[in-house]
Order: sequence, then C-alpha cells, then structure tokens
Amino acid sequence: MKDKAATDDKIMDAFAVLVNEQGYSATTTSQLAKKAGVNESTIFRHFGDKMGLANELVKRYRSLIVELMDDFVPTWELEDDLIEFSKRFRQQWPRQNVMLVMFNTTKDPKQKQQLRGMIEKIRNYGVEMIIDYFQKMQQAEKIRDDIDYRQLALNFVWLNVGQFWSSRFWDGNQRISDTEFYELSVRPFADLLTRRGVFDEHPQN
Repeated sequence: MKDKAATDDKIMDAFAVLVNEQGYSATTTSQLAKKAGVNESTIFRHFGDKMGLANELVKRYRSLIVELMDDFVPTWELEDDLIEFSKRFRQQWPRQNVMLVMFNTTKDPKQKQQLRGMIEKIRNYGVEMIIDYFQKMQQAEKIRDDIDYRQLALNFVWLNVGQFWSSRFWDGNQRISDTEFYELSVRPFADLLTRRGVFDEHPQN
C-alpha cells in the first residue's frame, strides 16, 4: 500500500506540473508516464483515465485547502482575523492556479461541467466558513447589525480573488505586494464593517 501511495503521489505531482505548464487537454498520459517515471499502464490501473486524474487532483487539493482553513483559530479581532483569512487564501494560490488552468483548458463540455462542480464545492467551503465567522461576529455585536453578513462574505472572497487575478496577469508596476493588499484593501474592508453611517453619508449640496 505504501508503494502504491508513493507511486500515486509521483503521478499526481507530475500531472499538476504538466497541466500547469501546457493545459489539461494538451497533457497526455504518455507524457505523464515519462515525467512521473512510471509505465503508462500504471496510470490507467490506478486512475482509469485523465478525468480520473483530474478528479483525484481536485480531491487532494480540496483536502489540503480544508485542512488549511480548518486549522484557523479566530482571535475575534476583526482586522487581525480578516488578514489571517487572506494569508491563508494566499497560500492556496498555487493549487487554485492549477485548477483554474485545468478548467480553462478542458475542451470536453461534460468534463468541464464536472470540473466546475468540484471546484465550486471548494470555493463554497471557504465562503461558508467566512459566513459563519461574520454571523458570530454580528451576534457578538463586533460588527454592524445593519449589513448582510452573507453578502459580506462573498464580497470578501471576491476581494481576495481580485488580488489573485492581479498577481497572475498584471506586470510589476501594477501589482501590489501582500502587505500593501492588507493595508489598502483588507484593513479598510474591516473598518467599514464597524463604522456606522459610512454608507449613509452624502455630500451636502
């Protein structure tokens, strides 16, 4: 069993590298066998086909991401906790990038739909965790009670997704560091959740 697990790890590591470099559809099992140092028949015996590889990769990434998020212990200090959430989101970027490339380079509509469902489960897990956090903070009267904590959770996730996309596509002059992101985006977001009246203020004519 240990030998099989070690072989599976080699295959999955090689699969992630190839998908990230050249895309899902362009990655062949013969290329994968060569990179992983195994026989092609071993891949079929262990995973069935390429979709089986994709399923296993997403399953492994989900387990790692869930473990990373479940390990988070809130301090119940809003600003500190949101920064920590963002840091953990940042740690997931390499895995999220592989899943994004895999989804975008899958040509088969059925496979793409299946991948979409698996990836959405991972995203929804993070959203639900933040929803639960905001709900408890609202109940403890640590954030405003006049705002929708579910929408807040989605907004916060998309704030971090935006940072993820900018890190992938913007050049050095436009890209901001993690520290700048925490200072310029996360801290003001936290501030808005505790300051009353900020959405009701209008300039006087």
